[in-house]
This record gives sequence, C-alpha cells and structure tokens, in this order.
Amino acid sequence: MKLIFSPAELLMNRLSYPVKFGLIGLLVFLAFASLMLTIAGQLNRTIERSENELVASDLARPLSRLVELSQQHRGVSSMLLGGNTTVAERRSTLQASVDAAMAEMNSSLAEDKRNLRQWQDIARRWDEIKRDGLSWPQAQSFQAHTALIGSLLDFQIQLSDAYGLTFDPEPQTYYLMTTAVSRLPFLIERLGRLRGSASAVLARGEMSDQQRTALIVLTEQIKSATEDMQRSIEKVVAQRPELQPQLNHAMAAMLERGEAIDQVVQNMVVREDFTSTTSAQFFAMTTEAITIGYTQMRDVLLPSLDQLLQQRIEDARRMLFGNLAVLVVVLAVLGYLSMGAYLSVMTSIRSLRKGSERLAAGDLTVCIQLAARDELRYVAGSFNDMAEAMRRLIGSIKDNSDHVADSARSLVTASGQIHVASQCQSDAASNMAAAVEQMTVGIESIARNAGEADSLAHRSGELSRQGGEIVAAVIDEISQIAVSVSDSARTVAELGERSGQITAIVGVIGDIAAQTNLLALNAAIEAARAGDQGRGFAVVADEVRKLAERTANSTQEIAQMVAAIQQGTEGAVQGMEQGVAKVNEGVARAQRAGEAMHGIREAADQVLATVAEISHALREQSTASAEIAQQVTTIARMAEENGVAVGSNHHTASRLSDLAGTLLDNVSRFKAN
Repeated sequence: MKLIFSPAELLMNRLSYPVKFGLIGLLVFLAFASLMLTIAGQLNRTIERSENELVASDLARPLSRLVELSQQHRGVSSMLLGGNTTVAERRSTLQASVDAAMAEMNSSLAEDKRNLRQWQDIARRWDEIKRDGLSWPQAQSFQAHTALIGSLLDFQIQLSDAYGLTFDPEPQTYYLMTTAVSRLPFLIERLGRLRGSASAVLARGEMSDQQRTALIVLTEQIKSATEDMQRSIEKVVAQRPELQPQLNHAMAAMLERGEAIDQVVQNMVVREDFTSTTSAQFFAMTTEAITIGYTQMRDVLLPSLDQLLQQRIEDARRMLFGNLAVLVVVLAVLGYLSMGAYLSVMTSIRSLRKGSERLAAGDLTVCIQLAARDELRYVAGSFNDMAEAMRRLIGSIKDNSDHVADSARSLVTASGQIHVASQCQSDAASNMAAAVEQMTVGIESIARNAGEADSLAHRSGELSRQGGEIVAAVIDEISQIAVSVSDSARTVAELGERSGQITAIVGVIGDIAAQTNLLALNAAIEAARAGDQGRGFAVVADEVRKLAERTANSTQEIAQMVAAIQQGTEGAVQGMEQGVAKVNEGVARAQRAGEAMHGIREAADQVLATVAEISHALREQSTASAEIAQQVTTIARMAEENGVAVGSNHHTASRLSDLAGTLLDNVSRFKAN
C-alpha cells in the first residue's frame, strides 16, 4: 500500500499547506467540471438532436401536402386520359397547387444542400409530367406519377435520416415518427394507387386478370400497412397513455374508411360487381380516406410528435440547469469547508511551531495545548511526551557525563598500547608474506620447467610412434621389393631357357640353309649339263643359293646375339639371386629396427606418464603456495588495517574525551526544572 501511495506522499511532502489545499481543490473542481461538461454535452446533443427532429417534422408537413396533391393529380390525370373530360379544369387547378407546393418546398430547402440533387431530380420529373403528361397513354401517365410520388416518399425518408428523426432513441417518439413519416404515407400511397386502378376498372365496367391481381396485391398491402400502423400506435400509447384518445380516434377513422373501401374491392374482385358503386363514388370514397389520413398526420401525429420532442428539449434544459445549480452549490460548500479545514490546520501548526521554537531554545518545560480534535492533537501529545522524555534524558546525561569522561581517558591509554602491538604484528606478517611470495615464485618456475618437460616428453613419444610407423612401412615395402625381385629372377631364368630354345631353332635353320645351298649347287651343276635348256633353271638355282647364303649369315648373327643374351641372362639371374639375399637380410634388419622402435615408444610412454605426474604435482604445489601467499598477504593487510583501526580508535578515544567535556558544557544550558 505504501508503495502505491509513495509518489503522492513524496509530492505532498514537497508542498506547503496552501499549495496542497489549492491543488486538491483544483483537482476536485476539474473532476466536477469534467463531469458537468460530459453531462452538459450529452444534454446539449439531446437538445440539438431534438431540434433537428423538429425541423424534419416541420418539413414533413409541406412535403406530405405535396405528396397528397401529386396523388390527386395522378388520379385526375388518369380519369382525363381515360376519357372523362369534365375533370380537365380540376387537373389544371391541382397542377397549379402542386407548383405552389413545390415552390414552398424550394424555399424550405434553400439552406439545406445535403439532398439538393434528389430534390432537383424530383423537380425534373414534375416538369416532365407537366409538359408531356397529356400526350402519354393512361398507363404511362399513372406510372410516371407513381414514380414521382415514390421519389417524394423516399425523399421524405432521407430528410428524416439527415435530421436524425429516423434514429430517435426513445420508443414513443420513434414509433410515432415511424407511423407519421413511413407507415401512414405508405398506406396512403397504396390507397391512392387503388383509387386510380379501381376507378378505371369501374369506369370501363370490366377487369382483366392482370388488373384483378394488381387489385388483390394492393388490398393485401393496405391491410398489412394498416396492421403495422396499428401496432406502432399501440406501442406509442403504451409509453404515453395521455396520447391514447386522439391517436385511437385517428386510427378508428382510418379503419372505418378502410373497411368500406375493402368491401367495394372485394365485390369487384370476387363477385365482379361493377355497378353497385360508380367510378366517381369510389374515387370520392378513397379520396375521403386519403384526406382523413393526411389530416390525421398533420393534425394529430405530427403535432403529437412535436409535443414529445419539445417536451424532451425542455426536460433536457431543465436537467442541464439543475445539474449546473447543484454543481455550483457543491463547489461552494466544498470551498467553504476546505477553507475551514485549512484555517484549523494552520492554527494547530502555528501552536506546534511556537512550542518547537521554545524547545529548540532549551526550554524543556514547554507544553502545547490544541483546540483541534483531529490527528494533530496526537502530534501535540507526542511533542509533550518528547519534551518530558528530554527533561529526563538531560538529567540523566548530566549524571553520566563524568563517567563518560573517565572511561574515555582510560580508553585512550589502552588504545595506545594496542596500537604499538598491532604495528609489530603487521611488520612480522609483511616479512612472512615476502618469504612465502619468493617460495611461490620458485615453485612456479619449477612448474613451468616441468610443463616444458611434459611437452618434450609428449613430442618424444609422438616421434617414436611416428618412427615405429615409418619402420613398419619400410618393412612392408622391402618385403614387397623382395617379392618383386624374386619374381624378376624367375622371369629372367625363364628368359634364359627361352634363349636356349631359340639357339636350337637357329641351329636347325642353319642346317636347313646348308642343305639348301648344297641343293642349289647340285641344281646348278645339272643345269650346266642341260645347256641352253637349263639356263633358266640355273638362274633360279643361283638365286636359291644366294638366298641360302644370306640365310646362313643371318642364322650365324642370330646365334651370336642369342649367345650374348644367354650370357647376360645368366649374369642377371646371379645378380637377382644376390639381390634377393640382400633384400631378405634388409627385411630381417628392418624387423629388428621395428622391434627396437616399439621398445623406445613404450619407454617414451612411461617417461611421459612420469613427467605428467610430476607436472600435476608441481601445479598443485604451485596452487597451494599461491593460496598460502594470498592468505599471508591477507593476514598482513588485516594486520595493517588493524593497526590503522587501532590508531583511529586511539584518535577517537581522544576525541571522545574532548566531546565528553563539551557535552557537559552543552547540557548545562538546558532548563529542565
């Protein structure tokens, strides 16, 4: 709770009482003023809305008159176009009346530009009817008039919307407005259409199926509109019983005329009776009903609506002035009471201030008496209790001041001795801290060297591992070389054997060449014996001999080359055999080197583990020595601080002795008896 009100408390603590009361009074005034402005705004909006609705109600009168004249002009025009020329003068009179009603509406709407375009469209429709209406067929004229009347009724609804009449918030005025502006005009318009259609049928004495359907639809619309209007009237009467006589009378008149018209239409539609009522009689009957409807609208419904709206305006104004009067009275009473509270508080504060000034001057016999019975009397009581307590306190202080002075002198002596001892302790702790610091530095140096040895051992172990891997790889490669050399030796040996076979083959070829040479020589001899007949054979034999000689020469060269190959092959085989022996010897030596490298790696791993243990132990020793150094440093610092504190206590004790003397002098000026 205190946290919530702390900002307000902080603000009020900074202000004087006049400003506090002024600020609170201003806030209260603003609150009442805001509330009054809100209420006044709502009431003014109610008054303004009601006044706008009164304007719409006033406009509904000439507009309803214009609609009534337009409906009469539609009926008379329909009769004239149907062949009844006796109504021509009446049509001209009605046309002049419509022009006058249009002019009246123009003057009423001169300052209202919101619905100007639709009103101009209505005026254009009327000008078109005046200009071309008599040249149209009867159905077209009736349709044009109906469209004009529909536009006028829509325009009336739009005017009601523009002035807020259709959005009235209270039920009685809303339903009364709906009856006067919407439901009753709708009913009268349907009566007007029925008047024109049924009068034309009665004038002709016959009716088509389309006309019968139209009359049935109009009759049902009239019944539905009558029921809706009756329900609206009942809702208005339920809210405002004082309007029941005149509204019920108007409704009864409309119902009476409506039943008579419905009876005639039923005779026409059901019995096809076109003779009981003439066209003129029916026209007059419906005209009378329509006139009664407009009369009730202008003389009963709209005046009742105006009365309710005017009453609402007066109630709103009365409420506005009443609230304003209450606000003024409440603010005046609040100001009067606030001034009384301010004067009461200020009187009590002045009494408290005078008592406080006497107490500050050393008069402890002061006693404050307040006339107020508010919370400040607790302050006065507490003040009196405080003065009494101070009287007792000053008396006690006077008695104890001597004891305080003696104790202060004893404290000065003891604190001096403690100060000397603390200085000696501080020096010893500082020397021990320096020795521990040097030991810590040495241990840290050893730990760093052990760390380097650990790193070298790790490196040595890694190199031995890599050497072992390289020796293993060399052993594998030498083994592969030995296998390759053995394979090569076997291959060269097989090549020597192949060379021997080639030598044998070359010998065979040499023998064949010798035999061929011998055969060629014999053939030459035989050719010489044959003479000229054997000359050609001799030439061939000579060529065979030459070929045999070249073959023999080639065979000798091949034999020499094969012999040289055999000699080289034998040397290669011997070299290969020696290489295989050397390779096998290298493999054995490499295996022995691998075993040695494995032993080196195991030894390096043992050295690495031992160095790691030494390094870990040195790190722990370094940490422990660092902690010891810190603790010794802390002890030295605490010893120094203790020495400073003892010195300060010594100074404080001296100061206390001086203050005890001053206290005796100050207490002696108070008036306690």
